[in-house]
Amino acid sequence: MIIYIISDGKKGHLSQTRGLAGALIEQAGKRAPGRNHACYEVDITGLSWFSKLFYKGKELPHPRPDLILCAGHGTHLAALSLARHLRCLCMVCMRPSLPSSMFDLCIMPRHDLPDGFTANGRIFPTVGAINAIKPAPGIDKTQTLILIGGPSKSYNWDAELVLNQLSSIARLTSTPIVLTTSRRTPADFVSDLSAACPNIRVVPVEETGPDWVPENLAKAKEVWVTQDSVSMVYEALSSGAPVGIIEMPAKEGPHKPDASRIARGLNMLIADGSVCRFTEWAKTNTIPQTGKTMDEAGRTATYILDNFPTLLP
Repeated sequence: MIIYIISDGKKGHLSQTRGLAGALIEQAGKRAPGRNHACYEVDITGLSWFSKLFYKGKELPHPRPDLILCAGHGTHLAALSLARHLRCLCMVCMRPSLPSSMFDLCIMPRHDLPDGFTANGRIFPTVGAINAIKPAPGIDKTQTLILIGGPSKSYNWDAELVLNQLSSIARLTSTPIVLTTSRRTPADFVSDLSAACPNIRVVPVEETGPDWVPENLAKAKEVWVTQDSVSMVYEALSSGAPVGIIEMPAKEGPHKPDASRIARGLNMLIADGSVCRFTEWAKTNTIPQTGKTMDEAGRTATYILDNFPTLLP
């Protein structure tokens, strides 16, 4: 099975398509050993709208694909055009801006769909966005990892509230604590944190590389994530660690969390016990162990290979 990823170069979109492609190739290798299973990335950044509409990939040196994956609105036209030209399947890892009937499968987070929606052959619901994080059972869980975001469309940044929660976590956690920031984190947060919680080791986002978060998730006994960083919540859950939510104040008006589809996804995780809010943790000083590991990439790959037999004829 040969897979093409149509890429707009954005990290979040690539995390989804790479995660799914990796799971597909892993399962294809088990179902059809001895055959060639590979994935190639096709970067279409810089192409005009017109070029994407008629994209045929004439310059590509790769073998003909069986499946094209894409994520990001800017990738849809090129992916569909190339799939039509090469006569292969085309699947999108998001709620598309084009009609879903144009794709062989739309892999959508459940918070973008009506409550109770199940797979219908054209749409497959996932718990959040797919990512490439996997559990690392052979690595000792020696630390608590904290992932800090910042102001967002749905949440205000309240430094005092965040610091108070971190102080409680730092005081009552026995394992070493490592914290990293994001590009949205206010500039003065690190100095304020160092003064309030000297036992938390801070690694600013500017000092981390692309593998820093996966490597530290692998070593995490538990993970805390600020409420605004929903994509990081799903990555933390995919690592198999218990996940706590550092709470932030909701914005008023049209972007309040109850109206936000992303915050709706987080509320679903809270409701089904997948994550634990700080206020609940404070009652027992424990994040409940669910015994479950989120593997949406693997679950989606199984569905695709079971329902699209032409991929492994």
